[in-house]
Amino acid sequence: MSGNTAIVVGAGIGGLTSAYALQSSGWQVTVYERAPAIAPVGAGVGIAPNAVKALDHLGLGTALRERGQRQEALEIRLEKGARVGHIPAEGVERRYGAPFYALHRAELHRLLLAGLEPGTLRVGRRAEKVTTDAGQATVVLRAPDGVVAESADLVVAADGVNSALRAQLFPGYPGPAFAGYTVWRGFAPARSLNVPRVLSETWGSGGARFGHAAVNDGQIYWFAAETIAEHARPAHDLARLAARFRNWHEPIPAMLAASPPETLLRHDVYYLRERLPSFVHGRVVLLGDAAHAVTPDIGQGACLAVEDAVTLAAAIGERGIDDGLRAYDRLRRPRTESMARLSGRLGRILQTASPTAALLRNTITAALPTPLLMKAVGGALAWNPPYGTATTGGRHIHGPVSD
Repeated sequence: MSGNTAIVVGAGIGGLTSAYALQSSGWQVTVYERAPAIAPVGAGVGIAPNAVKALDHLGLGTALRERGQRQEALEIRLEKGARVGHIPAEGVERRYGAPFYALHRAELHRLLLAGLEPGTLRVGRRAEKVTTDAGQATVVLRAPDGVVAESADLVVAADGVNSALRAQLFPGYPGPAFAGYTVWRGFAPARSLNVPRVLSETWGSGGARFGHAAVNDGQIYWFAAETIAEHARPAHDLARLAARFRNWHEPIPAMLAASPPETLLRHDVYYLRERLPSFVHGRVVLLGDAAHAVTPDIGQGACLAVEDAVTLAAAIGERGIDDGLRAYDRLRRPRTESMARLSGRLGRILQTASPTAALLRNTITAALPTPLLMKAVGGALAWNPPYGTATTGGRHIHGPVSD
């Protein structure tokens, strides 16, 4: 046992994965979550090969394969059904060492929570302030019984795109930028639909997209993106959404018709467009969306957070806390900040409301051969765990943390 202590602020995917990775290295970890309970709500989540390799590295790959749905291909279609892009799973696995999976976000939460020691998670605690010196960090938390201060050797700020701790540590940072669109999400029962296990996205005109994937428990996860003005408040109405996509190819209309209205969620999309000066401030480290929120356009939000957690635990384990934090910052900032900027640019292209721009987008994509399509996404998928030995895709990965 290392005897080191850590506080993780936020029980999202990044926070829980970092808690698991640190506990696996012998750390004593407490996770504080502002929500009063961890409820089985949320959307679907895609686990790309880079994150599959990270979870394999942590020993969670078997649980992922048991609970998630392996996707047989990635595809892009147009609203009338024409397929303009297709990447088979076999090609992805050969090139990047692991497949794609999809599962309910709540199921991934359960997978991660099951691996934590009892009593690790404490809900109903909102982090309001953090201070740090050379040897520790202290978090001020508003709890049901009042305000308390807790100290540890390390604080992991995994409190999301609107991170209160990031805003305090870097008061000059401009904060999240609106990506120009909103996303509706829901679930439909797979038994009534003939939907293959394919991560599918359909591009339309007028600033609209639709995507879906088969996930666990016999469900189809879907999302619908619409270009809107910032702070617009469209009616929370599944029937209106179904009317918006009624002339799109099947199974999109059938999927919306089969979806229980209570599964409908909507979130405006924000991301961190501007670079941060550092992901580290003393003994506080930013992780996941708090550090580098991306738009959904590259399918990497949760995946990059899992990478962060693996890299953080590995760097600290090899180099000690302070040198390890510096290594984490050098390793993670260039990759994740470039991904954030890329996601914002891609979102503007995919959500274009211009018929001319949409036609150009569709024509170029249709003309790309599969190897070039794979190369286009390879910057994200080619990542490997930075330290130790992990078994992934039938091969072993070795290597120290490097700058």
